[in-house]
Amino acid sequence: MSGVFDRRPGVAASGDESVAAGGDIGVAVTGAGAVGTQYTQQHIAQYIDKATIAPAEGHPHASPKAESVDAPAGLTNLPERPELFVGRERELALLDAALASPGGAVVQALHGLGGIGKSTLAARWVANHPQYSPTWWITADSRAALDAGLAGLAAAVERDLTRTLQQQQLRDWAVQWLAVHENWLIVLDNVSDPADLKPLLAAAGNGRFLITSRRSSGWHGLAQPVHLDVLAHDDALDLFTRICPDAGDEVGRLCTELGCLPLAVEQAASYCAETVTTAADYLALLASYPADMYAAAAEGGDTERTVARVWHLTLDRLADDPLAVRILLTLAWYAPDDVPRSLLDTLGSPIAVRRALGRLAAHSMLTLRGDSLSLHRLVQAVARTSDPGDPHRGPAAVGRAREMAAEALVEGLPSDTGDPALWPRWRALLPHVEALAEHAPQDADSVDLARVFSIMGEFLAGYGLGERAERLLERGESGLVRHLGPEHRLSLVARNRLVHVADVAVQDAMDHVDRCERILGAEDPETITALYEVGREHATRDATEEALALYDQVIRRRTDVLGPAHRDTLAARAERAALALMDGGIAEAIEDLREVYDDTARELGETHPLTLDLRGQLAVTASGMGDLVIGAGSVMRWADASNETEMRSQLSAYVERVRGVTADQMKSWAGGMIGNLKEHLANCEAVLGPGHGDTVHARLMLVQAHMLAGDMDSALAHAGRSAADAEQTLGSGHPAATVARVMSTTLSMMQSIGPEGEASPEATAEVVAGFRELLDPEDEGRLTAFMSWMEAAREELRKGGMPTLSPFLDTGPDGKTPDA
Repeated sequence: MSGVFDRRPGVAASGDESVAAGGDIGVAVTGAGAVGTQYTQQHIAQYIDKATIAPAEGHPHASPKAESVDAPAGLTNLPERPELFVGRERELALLDAALASPGGAVVQALHGLGGIGKSTLAARWVANHPQYSPTWWITADSRAALDAGLAGLAAAVERDLTRTLQQQQLRDWAVQWLAVHENWLIVLDNVSDPADLKPLLAAAGNGRFLITSRRSSGWHGLAQPVHLDVLAHDDALDLFTRICPDAGDEVGRLCTELGCLPLAVEQAASYCAETVTTAADYLALLASYPADMYAAAAEGGDTERTVARVWHLTLDRLADDPLAVRILLTLAWYAPDDVPRSLLDTLGSPIAVRRALGRLAAHSMLTLRGDSLSLHRLVQAVARTSDPGDPHRGPAAVGRAREMAAEALVEGLPSDTGDPALWPRWRALLPHVEALAEHAPQDADSVDLARVFSIMGEFLAGYGLGERAERLLERGESGLVRHLGPEHRLSLVARNRLVHVADVAVQDAMDHVDRCERILGAEDPETITALYEVGREHATRDATEEALALYDQVIRRRTDVLGPAHRDTLAARAERAALALMDGGIAEAIEDLREVYDDTARELGETHPLTLDLRGQLAVTASGMGDLVIGAGSVMRWADASNETEMRSQLSAYVERVRGVTADQMKSWAGGMIGNLKEHLANCEAVLGPGHGDTVHARLMLVQAHMLAGDMDSALAHAGRSAADAEQTLGSGHPAATVARVMSTTLSMMQSIGPEGEASPEATAEVVAGFRELLDPEDEGRLTAFMSWMEAAREELRKGGMPTLSPFLDTGPDGKTPDA
């Protein structure tokens, strides 16, 4: 203070070892070599009550002044010089870049998850920079440990100090020494609270501090933070094989399972090397005995440096906030990335949940990103593995967390799987429902969780992800039947959903209809849906007449019960019209399809998924060559027909129709279709998303149109895009992804024809492999015919002509034409 507000009396002191205080002086040390340090009261008050008196100047045991003492050359206590070190080029470069900073102390803080390799990186960087002296390593996980480390530095710089100074005085002498010397390097390892460092950093001179900490926050104004993430997969693989070079072919998969966390990879590799265990066997042990494996250290290894133990210590620090621990255990049951924060709304008040998430993020146990969060998959694996000896992960706590994860999903699921406006929410929750299904034991499913699996399975089925849908639907039905019995309404609804995607015998489907009629009544919507599914089973078996008759029943009943404008009524009409197209009578069927489209657009809107589907069908089938498109489906199905003679006759007629189409006619037709198909694709992308099955199909139709129109560049571009979209959303094994991949590779091969009219062997092999995925094992003859057609098509393109389809269409599974 100053002026009229400064009323403090003057102060004075005289004589040896005397101190005069006119305000906040912090710590005072008197006598020979005494140092005076002026900190703020906030930073230094913690040390005042420990102050002691040093011998006066001139005393035979007086300590030397800090500025008069130079450290012994090469002084260091580096605990290790890690030779086993991989990757981290980016982080090492960031640490090196700070060397260019002129003047003042350089302070950097490596922060990240426990086991991420912070201390190893720090030791590696220090070992690479011997120009610093002294180099002093201090474990700084508490204030007491920090003080002890500084006292050890003072004693190492000037050994005689230990005869005259106590630990706190040694600590203060070290701080003063750092303030008046240069070119030193202090590593502060495993800092738990950045605030503990403030007095030390405030007094620093021209040296360097390198800090490691699990704390991701609290460094503002103190240090330049450097975030440390997991190893790149190749680096993790390199680390493992350096320790255990003979662990077999599954090392890459094991590193992925361990999330490329350095501590976990090193722990697993050491175990495999010591016990002569392959990576495949380690994976099996990890699946069967997770608690033991996460805590397993090799003989002579540090049992305190296992994955389970390292994170146990972090949870100890969070134990004063039970909600933080509970949230972490709950998040363990979801997918590791993009977890909606709204799933945690039921676990506590908004303020309490935010505070708990902030603490977990501060200790690097998770990462917050706007409305979502992510956490390391191994953190999840350990958190959902019960350990009776761990107070945080006891069986009861882990089981309750699983229940809370399920309850949050029950609360979070939208109300309608068919409303596109809600699909972003469905897609956001999908990976977390599937993760819970993967990690939770099936016999522990509650009624609510079984309903979640069944409802999400219905969404997946509508999105074109049949295999994934079937897994969830089977799980859902099993849980509901176990809890409620097979005749409960919820169990019957779940059965309907499962029949929609599963390969169910027609008689089993009919038995389900009888059960629904007996329990729910013939006019119940679920009974009508069961009858609809029987119609679909007949349709998939080419029993078209039976299927059409059942669809007529369904349409009548749904019209009476739900009304003509109901979505399910319109869907049944659309299904019937599409099947009728394949059964002949094309003109009448197209008229029915157009009528359904008009009604659907009026009642559900132009952008409803059913409207888009119908518009796409009309865009092709109502064109001048719609009969060709409609008949194309029989080409790949004729061998499976129940009446082979009739199907051979239909195929022969179809091939004759194709033979009558000239290249110019095909180009003209395709060129006229491209505009409509582009518009249809744009609508599908806007409403359904690029990876939806209907969108992929719309793009593939555009590929075919461009190809037939002779625009191979556009065809190839859209084929590649459809393959990428299908694989990303539907999965590489999905039929649509396989078709798109084969089309893309085929077009690439046709465009890369060499001077002799040949494509590369690699491209040819990729096409053959992809085409085999689309064929039954006995269809090898058709594959041979396809490759023959490819040769002819390449030759035709090389000459500037247009390839015809008939050589391929003429061929049956045995490689012969139906008339041969």
